[in-house]
Amino acid sequence: MTYGNWLSRAHDELTRAQARLPSDSAVTLDDVGATVVARQRVYARLVKLVELVVGGQPARADIDRGTVDVALRMQAGDHTTRLYLGLTAAARSDRQAAPATAPICRVGRHLESAAEAIAVAGEILAGHAPPAREPLTPEGVAIRAGAGRKAGLADLAVLTTDMLAIDAGLPEWLSGSHRLAYGAFETVADEARWTSNGHLTEVVHQLIADAGDAPSLLHLLEPPPVLAGRRAISDGASALHSLVATRDWMHRNPGEVRVMHLAKATQAALAVSALASPGAVGADWRSWSAAAHAAGQLHGTPPHGPAAAQTARELDLVTRWVRPGPPRPGHVTSRGSRLEAINKLAAVLPSLSEVLRVATQTAARNRHFFVLGRRQLERVPRSLVYHAVARWCVAQPDDEQVYRLRSTLAAVGASALASTPSHLPRAAPRLAKLAFAAPVDAEPSQQAKGTIDRAAREVLPRPSRHDHSRR
Repeated sequence: MTYGNWLSRAHDELTRAQARLPSDSAVTLDDVGATVVARQRVYARLVKLVELVVGGQPARADIDRGTVDVALRMQAGDHTTRLYLGLTAAARSDRQAAPATAPICRVGRHLESAAEAIAVAGEILAGHAPPAREPLTPEGVAIRAGAGRKAGLADLAVLTTDMLAIDAGLPEWLSGSHRLAYGAFETVADEARWTSNGHLTEVVHQLIADAGDAPSLLHLLEPPPVLAGRRAISDGASALHSLVATRDWMHRNPGEVRVMHLAKATQAALAVSALASPGAVGADWRSWSAAAHAAGQLHGTPPHGPAAAQTARELDLVTRWVRPGPPRPGHVTSRGSRLEAINKLAAVLPSLSEVLRVATQTAARNRHFFVLGRRQLERVPRSLVYHAVARWCVAQPDDEQVYRLRSTLAAVGASALASTPSHLPRAAPRLAKLAFAAPVDAEPSQQAKGTIDRAAREVLPRPSRHDHSRR
């Protein structure tokens, strides 16, 4: 999805939040606090978007609200600076943060979804033109040169107008939600009155008028490709270390796993299983091929944060080592040692499939997947021509694409369990715990080999007659 799609989604979520204000009140005081925090998060991320579009901070961010009010009233500075000062003052809160709970009422949920959409739009911009760094793409160079700045600021002004409309009804919503809400959040109600009744409204209308019919060049901006962060993997031990590290990170952070991780992990597993020995554990290339195809049909949010991006790069490096392409002239490799290293990678695939299956469920619950819905005909203005426009929607956990990926990953785990020797089933949970508890700097091949040898030597007790009777 493009930068414009995410801004449109944020606008829709804010419009729904405004429509829910008169009818959907919060029940508990914690729910009111979570909604207030979601509102503050929307303003804070709009501030970051202004910095990314402009290429830095147009003004100081530590100015108090009284000074900002004077600057807005006296029309000091250009419209961009005044918008930045107003958003910064609206994002600042003197009240302590509420408990880190998700909002329950629909007003808070819509505000939270809008904040997430604005954050993803900011990630797309930062991927092309990161703050305080050189642009990474030709699009980033154009953004730093001022391309699409007027229309980009007008888009942010529209979102600010949506928030001002919400703030206009927020004090009444607070008083009608909980008997203690208005007293506990009196400063928030005062801030909402200041933003909705102040001179910030004039600033946003002036920014929209200044843009006029300027083309929205940023709307079609897509996430940049993931660039390699280090040199390629050169040996099987490094490939095994990278695959184990990425698996352990996804196991510890299932909520940070995105579609890109699922797609790259299934592609790496498909390459390993296709080149491993036929009798290797986890080398079921047919099941991994179905899983890779199912992961490729999904779309979603890009990785958020440096750790998530590094995990995607590591999976790319593993795949490139497994599929190196034609040999270079004068480059000699040992086929036997390479096959042994790929078989060691295949031994990681059963636990990787379980990690990916859990991460798929978590991502579907967190609404990180998007599917292409039915196409709708839209008429071009001043023309009789209609175009079929694709409509994207948030994937539900029971959607066909999500179910297909989960079922194929479950099939991979089932085939791996069927190919496991008969003396290992009871040791499998213990092996998984030891694998995930392994330090990153440890040698995974030595540790896994010793653990499997100890499990193979373990004599399992035969079931007693009492156990047969209970069954």
